[in-house]
Amino acid sequence: MKKALIVANLAGFGNFLLSDMDILHEYGYEVYFAANASNHEWEDTRNELEKRNVRFFHIDFDTKNPFTKQNYSAYKQISKILKLEKIDLVHCHTPIAGIVTRLATVKYRKRGMKVIYTTHGFAFTSYSSKKSWFLYRTVESLGSLFCDAIITINREDFANAKKLHCNKVYYIPGAGVNTDVYRHVDINRAEYRRSIGVKDDEIMILSVGELSERKNHQIIIEALSRIQNKGKYVYVICGSGINGGTCQYLKKLAEEKKVTLYLLGFRMDIPEITVCSDIGAIPSLREGLGFAGVQSLAAGIPVIGTDVQGIRDYILNDKTGYLCKKNDADAFAEAILLLSDSSKREAMKNDCIKTAEKFDITASIEQRKKIYQEILT
Repeated sequence: MKKALIVANLAGFGNFLLSDMDILHEYGYEVYFAANASNHEWEDTRNELEKRNVRFFHIDFDTKNPFTKQNYSAYKQISKILKLEKIDLVHCHTPIAGIVTRLATVKYRKRGMKVIYTTHGFAFTSYSSKKSWFLYRTVESLGSLFCDAIITINREDFANAKKLHCNKVYYIPGAGVNTDVYRHVDINRAEYRRSIGVKDDEIMILSVGELSERKNHQIIIEALSRIQNKGKYVYVICGSGINGGTCQYLKKLAEEKKVTLYLLGFRMDIPEITVCSDIGAIPSLREGLGFAGVQSLAAGIPVIGTDVQGIRDYILNDKTGYLCKKNDADAFAEAILLLSDSSKREAMKNDCIKTAEKFDITASIEQRKKIYQEILT
């Protein structure tokens, strides 16, 4: 039986890669998954791997800086797996795991191994400084020499990837969102809102994603502080990292600005919480796609977001929400005020749902199957 190795920075990221594992099983591959599992929430992923009989390898990736001794150790760990397990196909994801893994595959590609790299958002974007753009584009350019295909999940990255060295570059609408889950949530919305502390007459703004500097949650707090009647708004954030420094910073900022902030942490009821919201918010500084934004749209909830990479692929001004410059709190405040009108949100509902359908998981799976078939044959 042929063997496939899927690699990502963090073990929890494997939840986004389960459909790839299923596709490869369907094509007759024994599937392995390698990632850093240290001190990260990934219990749900672990359970899914066990269901699929996918063997897991812990790899010591440094997920912050590619140029460390830790990543040299990760390089040796990946090399050992490739040698001992005689891997036929490698599909690597995320920037650091992507470059470390591709460097480890160089000699094996000469023997017929196929290597695919999916970028979930290049670190060089239209907002990058010249130094940052040059550094990260150089790294991605180097990595593009050592793979048979690059898969991108937004239009900006697709255009940039075609300027690199890999001959086969593809665009897919992300790993896909199960839009049905968000369209058909059966709850008493008023009761569920009250269960998380949101009153009937409050306008709930929701962000879903890890608490990190890149997610830029503070801009929503700053925007709300500039709205005259800010007391009727509640900003809810769901995501890991609730015990980190970013969390403490956001709490302090909200207290100073007199903004109501609820940090709910990692949740398994995201569809229910999404349906409870009035406005989605995805203010990231960089985002390959941003599943949370598509999930809100699938529920018929308009979204405000930063005008970057993947976010601009589905937020259409005055149709599905509003795009804002990354540090423009006034623009975010204006967008919030526009969507504070319930009749306006209702008028946008159908466009939100239709746009989300383009990113449905079924479309993504079909496209990935075609890519695998082309590369593997």
